[in-house]
Amino acid sequence: MRQIFGDLRRAVFGRQFLIAWLGMVLCLIIGAFSEAMETFSFKPVTVVYGYHRSILLNALHSDIILLAVPILAAIPYTTAFTDDVRSGYLKPYLTRTTVSRYIWDKGIAAAFSGGFALALGIITALFISFLVFSPFEVYPEYAVPSRIPDLILFIFLFFLSGALWACVGLLASSLTQNVYLAYAAPFIFYYVLIILQERYFRTAFMLNPKNYLTMEGAWPLEGKSAALTLLMLTLVLLLVFYITVQKELRDDKRQKRHYFAKNLSQKRLVSRISRAKPMKRSGRSGLFSELSQVGAVVRYNFRMWRGNMRVLLTFALAFILCFLLSDKAASFAYDMHTTMQAFEPFVWTFGDANSVLMISLLLILLFADIPFLGAGVPYYLVRMKRRTWAWGQLIYIGLATFIYMLFIFLATTLICMQNSFIGNMWSETAAILGYSGAGKAIVLPALIKTLEMSRPYQCAGTIFLLMLFYTLVLSLLMLLLKLKRGKSAGIVAAFAFSLYGLLLNPQLIRQITGVKEEEMYKANVAVGWLSPLNHATYHMHNFGYDLLPRMWHTYAIFGALILLLMFLILRAIRRYNFMFLGTENS
Repeated sequence: MRQIFGDLRRAVFGRQFLIAWLGMVLCLIIGAFSEAMETFSFKPVTVVYGYHRSILLNALHSDIILLAVPILAAIPYTTAFTDDVRSGYLKPYLTRTTVSRYIWDKGIAAAFSGGFALALGIITALFISFLVFSPFEVYPEYAVPSRIPDLILFIFLFFLSGALWACVGLLASSLTQNVYLAYAAPFIFYYVLIILQERYFRTAFMLNPKNYLTMEGAWPLEGKSAALTLLMLTLVLLLVFYITVQKELRDDKRQKRHYFAKNLSQKRLVSRISRAKPMKRSGRSGLFSELSQVGAVVRYNFRMWRGNMRVLLTFALAFILCFLLSDKAASFAYDMHTTMQAFEPFVWTFGDANSVLMISLLLILLFADIPFLGAGVPYYLVRMKRRTWAWGQLIYIGLATFIYMLFIFLATTLICMQNSFIGNMWSETAAILGYSGAGKAIVLPALIKTLEMSRPYQCAGTIFLLMLFYTLVLSLLMLLLKLKRGKSAGIVAAFAFSLYGLLLNPQLIRQITGVKEEEMYKANVAVGWLSPLNHATYHMHNFGYDLLPRMWHTYAIFGALILLLMFLILRAIRRYNFMFLGTENS
């Protein structure tokens, strides 16, 4: 009993629990902010008694809360077992208790802390809501139904949901010994289930984890069956965690795998490189040797993808983001009972600047460890010029960016393939979005000039090239700043580049400068030329009757930027100070 209370103290009184708790409170405040501002926009205000509970219940169903639940639940204690194994703390700890008791303590503490962080956040937000809104509440002449039973039920539902997703993160991290999966696996699995239910199994409402929190669907027992289902799933995951971890601990395989086999493939690669013969550098054979060396560097970088959780998480999150961004178009076609051309989801989704910005930000995660400085790099550098090694990095970034963008294109297309056709003609859905103004109403860039002056294949190919050039500029800029100022400078430069494109928005300029409506055209043209993000946006181009940049202008500008960045990178590599602090590639 002493051990479980110790784990609970570590879980509940740690800094990570505080982050999850305050994060839940902040998300609830954001979720309730718009409704509160709408209610109190006019004075004087009269609200019925119990308004502070009603606004909180509405906030619990907001999109930001439903998005944050699996993320916040995984923060407090899901990495506890992995941290114990990797730090070596596990071995002395097991001398003071049994394996079974240790596993159950870790599982119960992780589940309780994940659920309690959400429940405590709701209770805290309720107290804040009471302090803010109760002075304005009045008792009406009629009876007001109590919302307290509903509030208690939803607190219990969020507690069980948090416990469930904390167990998912705990199980994923214990199986892979990777802390990234502890935080990312609940979010990924959460949205994979949403994708399956909303796109392919619309009648199976119990498959969608959001329905357990919003009570949508034919739940028996007035929704109490949702709580029972969450409880049973949590217990099943705890049992699976116990069975898998117990076997690993008793066989002592986990420690061996972590300490000896983590870099096995990299050690083999280093051995192969060290046995290689030096390559010639003179004459014609020297040119082909240099090209061969560039190819070897590119292959080495792609080998670093094997087992790299950062790469796997990038593509997993990109797939989920494609689903979220294409949901408007797919839902509109489903509601209108119409079909779409196969590439239209990609066109309508990434014809918007905000979507291009969001999908490009994941490249910061993909290239966070570029240039790779693993155990094989010193062996390469003693056999080739720095310039040759730098060309390998440049070609790797180009190919990796192309693979990433191709994945985005295929993912967006495949997600909506159930309700699409492959003919090179715009669908009825596109006609409705463009000519009826419905696209503007649901914030989809289905402009008439897009429909009249292009075809789906041509339009999708153009958008793909625009996004590819934009993301290449972003990636090369990040590499350049990393070589000149360090890794942190590269990441900051990537965010600053994205923020620059975000701030150069005509509507934002109008709010700041007070430009009149008739002069907005000039601001729109100026932004179209100055912002790289708007250059990557399809409809922000000249189609024959305005002064926006034409496609060849954008291609020329992006091409010049790419060549300039490549030239600066080749110069920066001459003075780059290689620091090999270890042989592991995390």
